Parts: sequence; C-alpha cells; structure tokens
Amino acid sequence: MASMSGNVVVVTGASTGIGQATAEAFAREGATVVLAARSEGRLMRIAGDIEQAGGRAVPMAVDVTDRSAVFEKMNEVAEAQGRIDVLVNNAGIGLLSPVDDMDPEELKRVFEVNFFGLIWCTQAVLPCMIRQKRGRIINVSSVAGKRALPHISAYCASKFAVQAFSDSLRMEAAEHGITVSVVCPPRVDTTFHDTPLMRQKGQRMSAPSISAEFVAAEIVRTARKGTREVVVSFYGKFFVFCHWLSPRLLDWIMKRLWTRLADRKADRPDPERPS
Repeated sequence: MASMSGNVVVVTGASTGIGQATAEAFAREGATVVLAARSEGRLMRIAGDIEQAGGRAVPMAVDVTDRSAVFEKMNEVAEAQGRIDVLVNNAGIGLLSPVDDMDPEELKRVFEVNFFGLIWCTQAVLPCMIRQKRGRIINVSSVAGKRALPHISAYCASKFAVQAFSDSLRMEAAEHGITVSVVCPPRVDTTFHDTPLMRQKGQRMSAPSISAEFVAAEIVRTARKGTREVVVSFYGKFFVFCHWLSPRLLDWIMKRLWTRLADRKADRPDPERPS
C-alpha cells in the first residue's frame, strides 16, 4: 500500500486520543475513515471536521465489547463501502490498582475492551479481507505489552495477550494476503490517564510522553509497509532494550520510581483535610 488514497480504514477508539489522531491522519492521506467508538456525538463532530477539511469520514457508534453489534456494523461498512482495507484496533482502557486490591469487575472490563473487543473486530473484518485477498490489521498494543509495570497489571496482561494473539493471527492470515502489525507506543499525552479507572486508587506514575499525532504517523506508516512490529519513539525503544539487557535492574528501577512517587504523594497535604 504505497498510497492510502481510495482505501477504507476502520479505526476503533476513534472518539479521542490516538484513535482520533489516527483517523485524521488517514483522512489526510486520502482514505475513507470509519470512526468507531461508543460516543456518537463526538464521532459526528470529528467526522464533520474531517469532511470540512476535504476528507471522507463515516461515524460508526458501536461498543467493541458487544460482539453481535460489532459484526452487524462491520458488515454494514463492507456493504456500503465495498471493501475494508485496514483495521486499526485501537480501543483500550487502563486500570490503576495493586493486585491485592483489584476489583474483579474492573479487571474483566479491561480484558473485554482491550482484548476481546479487539478479537471481535478482527473476526468481523476477516471475511471481507479474505474475499479481497488483501488487508492490513494493525493492533495498538503498548511498551507495557512487552515489559510490565507495577500497579497496572491488568492493562499489561491485556496487552501481552494482544501481542500473542497478533503473532498467532499473523501466521494464519498470511496465506490470504493479510498482514498483521503491532504498534507499541510508550506513554502518550492523552486523556487515557485521566479516566476514572486510572485515577481511582492512586497517583499515576510520571513518565515521558509523546503526542497522539506522533503515534498516528507511525500507524499510517505501518499501514503502508505492513511492518510486523513497531516500538514507537526513542524512549519506547530504550525501555524495551533495557528490559532485554537487564530485566532485574529494570525491576529495581521501576520499584524505586514507584516508591518515590508514593512518598511524594504521602508528603503532599490533602486539600480536603482541615488544617
């Protein structure tokens, strides 16, 4: 795919953050973008902005955890557009919680969105791509899917599962001319870390962040080349390299950083507590 012009690209989690930036990036390249997320109002606004800028966008309100709804919507897209060339599985949520205090329902929700939702979307587009004998499936994972971090074990586990699923699917899909790619960004400057599940049980760990637009550019580049795996940014590559070089040392560093952050939080006065 040297050019995205004329391609139909489905992006999940397109109402904000990486998903929105990715949809806008593909639209600038001439693709018709299908914006998939739960928030219909936001999707309509983003689609309108893309159309005003000269692009082509189709809002598709759907919850990726609802398998039957996902299949219905993807079939509608395939029939209306005549094809689905690229699927970007981007929808995802996090959970900040130590393992011993993890809520079972919240843990299930993380896997329903990050892992099972990705599988339902993949299953829904595969028949169309197999008929076409071509297609790109791009799964947005994380450096936390290659190296786990403390206090976000559910998120890390879901992304490790995405890595394994992608590796298996890649071998199955190759005979149909379908490539499977994994994109692994580090921390990204989005509202992801401000969601209730990421703030309810403590302060998030500070770390360097990159822009959603930077990640979106890597995803578009991956769609062109069909690259197997991309670890995004120097920081992301360095982090993964450190894990390969000395996982025990990285364990020590991560624990020290988390302890230092917890100590700073304990020393900070509580604005709601009377002095």
